[in-house]
Amino acid sequence: MSALHVIEQLFNKFDYVILGVLGVVLVLSLFTPVFKIVDSNAGRLVTLGWSLYFYVRWQIDCMRIPMKVDSPSDVDKLEFYRMSRNVYMEFSGLVLALFVFNAARLRGRIASLEEPQKKSD
Repeated sequence: MSALHVIEQLFNKFDYVILGVLGVVLVLSLFTPVFKIVDSNAGRLVTLGWSLYFYVRWQIDCMRIPMKVDSPSDVDKLEFYRMSRNVYMEFSGLVLALFVFNAARLRGRIASLEEPQKKSD
């Protein structure tokens, strides 16, 4: 195994952990008051930082997809599959991070609009 392959495996494991954490944060933001933490300035910076991370990784992985050849070997097929899988994973991480950001932001806006109504009741 080459050093680049080992580093790629470490980044993929790290990405899966981040995807899991973002999934949990999304569920908590949608159904609990955790959206207030995610909608704070620090929470916004963290989610936008993860979005930037996934965007950069996505662009790098898009450039690294091997070109198709006429008669690919099994190694070529495996490499193409693995890099395509990584591209889809990075894109889904980008979409998930942006969705967490927007869901928390919209829940915060709804809460701020409902607050005056609760005071008047």
